[in-house]
Amino acid sequence: MRLAAQAEEELASKLRERATSTPEFWSFSGRSRREAGHGIFAYPAMMVPQLQGALLEDVQAVDPAVASVIDPFMGSGTVMLESASRGLSFSGTDINPLAVLLATVKSQVHDLEQLTRVRQRIALRVTEDSSEEIEVEFHNRDKWFRADVTRDLSRLKRAISAERSKATRQAFWVAMAETIRLVSNSRTSTVKLHSYSADDIDARQIDTIGTFLRISASQMEQLKDQAETLSRGFRKNPNLKISCSVGDARSMPVKRNRAAVDVLMTSPPYGDNVTTVTYGQHSYLPLQWIDCSDVPGMRQELLENTRSIDSISLGGKLKGALAWADELREKSPAFTHCLDQLQAHPRNAQSRFVGFVHDLDQSLDAITAQLRSNAWMFWTLGERKISGVPVPTVAIVRDLLAFRGSRHIETLERKIPGGSKRMAFRNASGETMNTESILVMRGPSYTDLDSRS
Repeated sequence: MRLAAQAEEELASKLRERATSTPEFWSFSGRSRREAGHGIFAYPAMMVPQLQGALLEDVQAVDPAVASVIDPFMGSGTVMLESASRGLSFSGTDINPLAVLLATVKSQVHDLEQLTRVRQRIALRVTEDSSEEIEVEFHNRDKWFRADVTRDLSRLKRAISAERSKATRQAFWVAMAETIRLVSNSRTSTVKLHSYSADDIDARQIDTIGTFLRISASQMEQLKDQAETLSRGFRKNPNLKISCSVGDARSMPVKRNRAAVDVLMTSPPYGDNVTTVTYGQHSYLPLQWIDCSDVPGMRQELLENTRSIDSISLGGKLKGALAWADELREKSPAFTHCLDQLQAHPRNAQSRFVGFVHDLDQSLDAITAQLRSNAWMFWTLGERKISGVPVPTVAIVRDLLAFRGSRHIETLERKIPGGSKRMAFRNASGETMNTESILVMRGPSYTDLDSRS
């Protein structure tokens, strides 16, 4: 335990020194460009690659034996790339199939000469395709896409589907997904689906094919740098392994023999997706066009409506949520304090709070079961409001982890570069988020676990 405590103090000291020598270091203002694969798609509320990289380097410095990282809320794979580039094996899951497709493409070393030839073939196929046949049918399709855009996207879909290599198709589906984000009738100023006015739609100058070719060219520059980044990681560790899959953090398989993952680095949702960041809604239109067989873990029921993915995420179900309140009170004083403040507010507000915290708490047993004794944990967390009441997410997560025997090392505060993260609240409590915290914890030791069993 003495050696563990010494390593924890060394890490805390390193983290503090960065901020002491460079004020606002952890904000990464002006130092958070998304390069080397991180920028192939504008996924909502992405983590700052350079920040996660700095944390990994500091933990490697105090614990050279660190060899693997897990992210159960991996999004589009920011932690994956930062881990792999440092020779650390990575295992990640996300409940959103589009996120896993993005991470899968980012996890591969692509042949840029081959992709260049494929891009030329796709452009030629589209040029030669005079068919007016529309490839997809879904509710409100014509609301979200102009007729000329639907026609051109259908031609792109046929051109990409004609490629034999699944990995190659997946790379260009990502370019098409970003194209769809830009050419659909949904405003890009919000992560929710929010249509332009009819007059604005008619007036828009949209070149769907040109947009795809521009994006795919930019994407290939990103993938070129990404290939170099991943190759560097494989040179550091020839046994480097990367796994990206669709999965629900609440139902990750609990292993009888505790896994040897050394580092947990993640950023869970900041609240239920419907009222914070609507990851699923943001993914709804692209997923309608991509061949399901090329999207990892894709199920048709996830496209039944715009909220299907968000409804299965943390806090997505409110029915019966308040029944979990007493159990959570026993685990977290911060939860208890916040729930007491919400008693004067509508029952729906209480249900949203309890439902999300319950789901997050449920995920912790499965998540921590993947970790080795004394594993390192880095939780990037944001705090929202419900009915005007601030939710102390950092304190709640710290309480829930401490209940499981984890130890607090440090909490880093940072301003979000560029001003704020857009939230997607449906009510008057909506606001932007301009700060985040990184909660640094150390997992329980085996002896701690044994004494509690």
